[in-house]
Amino acid sequence: MPIEIDKTQISQVINNLVINAIQAMPQGGTIKIKCRNRIINETQIGSLPAGKYVEISIIDHGMGIDQKNIGKIFDPYFTTKKEGHGLGLATCYSIMKKHSGCITVESEQGFGSTFRIYLPVSEKEFIQATPKDEKYTKGTGRILIMDDDPLVRETIGEIIKKIGYEIDFSSNGNETINLYRINLDLNKKFDAVIMDLTIPGSMGGKDTLAELKKIDPEVKAIVASGYSNDPVMADYKKYGFMGIICKPFTTNDINNALLSVLNSPCT
Repeated sequence: MPIEIDKTQISQVINNLVINAIQAMPQGGTIKIKCRNRIINETQIGSLPAGKYVEISIIDHGMGIDQKNIGKIFDPYFTTKKEGHGLGLATCYSIMKKHSGCITVESEQGFGSTFRIYLPVSEKEFIQATPKDEKYTKGTGRILIMDDDPLVRETIGEIIKKIGYEIDFSSNGNETINLYRINLDLNKKFDAVIMDLTIPGSMGGKDTLAELKKIDPEVKAIVASGYSNDPVMADYKKYGFMGIICKPFTTNDINNALLSVLNSPCT
């Protein structure tokens, strides 16, 4: 059945759930993803109104969730992971609410977890679109990507390579500063740096940029974050950034930000 969604946001939900499933099975295992049509009765699934839904299930056979924590996992900043920031599932919850759907979890410690998302079926008539080849203005240059999430680094990296740039990665502020300094000394300066605004346990984008400007006052930096209402995102130029990318992002978002920044003089 057809659903009306923001493809990028729902992809982010599924990606987050798959990452969690992978991390729940450090010794390896199988992740099952199922999709089916559902007719839900009143009060059958939380606060969802009765109606037709598409149900997507992500099932792992990992460590499971302690029952004392299961009611907190969608709360912002709640995490049991040593290096986690507690925003992944909270973001999933928020996205599902915006789509008039919901996300649920069933888990037993030692026997794995099943996350289910429910998206309301659309009554609109849809015309099958003819696929079009995406066309982008190719760029050139070397881009440094700072993000603590390996999946985000990989995703941004693949996009940036596809549109013509060379890339390198760092996972925190100190790595970024050292890598930038080394390349600058080798006369291989990065043409731009894309930095996550928040890095748990390390300098985030704002503080890292302040240090980079001591090394190279003409550094060109783009800030990336899922918090569009953060003061830095709202007034990024005040903090020395030349562009922003809001998560979840598209190829066009990254491409346009890079073209704008690389073609602008340093401020």
